[in-house]
Amino acid sequence: MRAAVFRSFALTLAAAASACSGTPSSPGAASTAGAAGVSSAAGNGSGGSSAGSAGASAGAAPGGAGAGGAVTAGSSGAGGAAGAGGGAGTGGAVGTGCKGATVCYDFEECVATPAGWTVPNYPTDPGEGNQGAGSLLVDKEKAHSGMCSLHMKDFSGEQPQHALLANLPPNFGPVLWGRAWVFNTAAPTEHGALIKLRYTVPNSTDVDWYEVGYEKQNYDGIWHSPLPPSGLPEWVLRSNTTVLLNAWTCVEWLFDTQNDGKPEAADPRIWQDGQEVTFQPGFEYDLTNTKGLPRPVTPKGTDFVAMEVGLTMYHAIDTKTNIYMDDLAFGKQRIGCNP
Repeated sequence: MRAAVFRSFALTLAAAASACSGTPSSPGAASTAGAAGVSSAAGNGSGGSSAGSAGASAGAAPGGAGAGGAVTAGSSGAGGAAGAGGGAGTGGAVGTGCKGATVCYDFEECVATPAGWTVPNYPTDPGEGNQGAGSLLVDKEKAHSGMCSLHMKDFSGEQPQHALLANLPPNFGPVLWGRAWVFNTAAPTEHGALIKLRYTVPNSTDVDWYEVGYEKQNYDGIWHSPLPPSGLPEWVLRSNTTVLLNAWTCVEWLFDTQNDGKPEAADPRIWQDGQEVTFQPGFEYDLTNTKGLPRPVTPKGTDFVAMEVGLTMYHAIDTKTNIYMDDLAFGKQRIGCNP
């Protein structure tokens, strides 16, 4: 049986970087037009999943320019945000295999918190908090390319959660391909989220979201309901593919909220080193642990608007874990793993 603690916050979606060498902008001031919520759950390791990240309503805020990229002006689609862009920065973060990417980041600024990213400061900021053992920083300990990478360092104990937040460029669209190079020293037995991407729903203030996560040493691909009211129900797909350890791994994902010809957003898809993972039969999770519930409705989307990157554990982590991420990229078409 799982217990959950629900928290709420507000999020304004601001303009963000929109070049391959761009740095995402940080979220703007909170909007009062709509609130978002977060939940975290503790469980007994019997499987299943818990609710996670943020929702948002329309808002407006200026974008910012970081040392690694540029910010452009523009406005998002329905339910999104409008923002004014800043100027170009210096020292573009090109990344490996970023050709064709809308946003690409290689962490070569080598600073603890990259320009344009925000560390959650509960309960006023989006994200699932900054709590528990471990830390999230950019350092030179291990890199896929260049000198630096994003380091999820020494996670241990009960529900360690450390992540960074950023917005996607306006008018990103309803289909998102992602790619990251990931080095895992361990893979959690319990559920933890690694990547979260939020999207707006037409004619609604709802912001639903997808997740790439870990559970039972395999991948989780999860669709989540909006927050508030609860982020539930969610639709959980657990892979038959084991997470690769102690080597750089190319992880790709496709979140398709347009899903041409279908009435609802598509299930998440994940690739490891170019091979698409297969999933076990999906299940709905809604805090009741009721088995055999039908797949929840997954509304189609307008635009992907925001991301959360880092390890967010919803249970205890069973062994001290370090995860490194490099050459993180998002695009409207598949980016791939090759330079």
